[in-house]
Amino acid sequence: MRIEGSVAVVTGAASGIGKAIAEQLALAGARGVVVSDLDAEGAEKVAAGIGSAALAVQADVGEEASVQALVARARERFGQVDIFVSNAGLTVTGSYDAPDEDWKRAMIVNMMSHVYAARAVLPAMLEAGRGHLVQTIAACGVLTAFGAAPYVVAKQGAVAFAEYLAVEYGDRGIGVSCLLPQAVNTPMLAASVSSNEQLAQLKKNSEVLEPEDVARAALAGIEENRLHVFTHKGSAESFRQRAADADVWAAQMRAIRHGGRP
Repeated sequence: MRIEGSVAVVTGAASGIGKAIAEQLALAGARGVVVSDLDAEGAEKVAAGIGSAALAVQADVGEEASVQALVARARERFGQVDIFVSNAGLTVTGSYDAPDEDWKRAMIVNMMSHVYAARAVLPAMLEAGRGHLVQTIAACGVLTAFGAAPYVVAKQGAVAFAEYLAVEYGDRGIGVSCLLPQAVNTPMLAASVSSNEQLAQLKKNSEVLEPEDVARAALAGIEENRLHVFTHKGSAESFRQRAADADVWAAQMRAIRHGGRP
């Protein structure tokens, strides 16, 4: 998929990774960028910064009718949708005993939103014989995360769905990319820690990328039609270790979880 001349929809685009992807798509020559978010004012601000090639649309990715309406608005303005970036998501913490409502919320926003997007755009993409779906998932979608079972399970389901689409429709012109970042300097990261001091310590001890770094990786993944797009050093290697020997990998993760190193 060539980005130049394409029309793209980006959800969760009022800030963070989504905002950076929308801006980078415009810089790469997309003729239309639909900036979507629950935060209508934030989406309008980002679209205004991009200019006449952008359209702001408020949408709730957890509601299929809202996603359908978003795509309809995009087609009304630009005639088609070539790239759909399912970026909106949320963090849900807890273990096996997390409330059912937390599990449902994680599944709807972090997994079913991708299903809703596919239902909205895939038929036309298949008819045209071209299109690309990007899912911002997180590295835990192929690895794991600590203290966030609903989040991890939903994200791994999202990866499974993306891989299914790539296998089922890849020979019909449909590209699929899973964007798999770890820590990124976004409002979501700030909200996941308890204090500014803890955030500063995380940035000191971990590789925290800027949203623009992740956006550039996403655009490369689109143009190169890569299924797994890793952004942080070590994620791909950990994924290979998991595939090679899951028991050794799990032991290493337990050591990290409990304060040591493997």
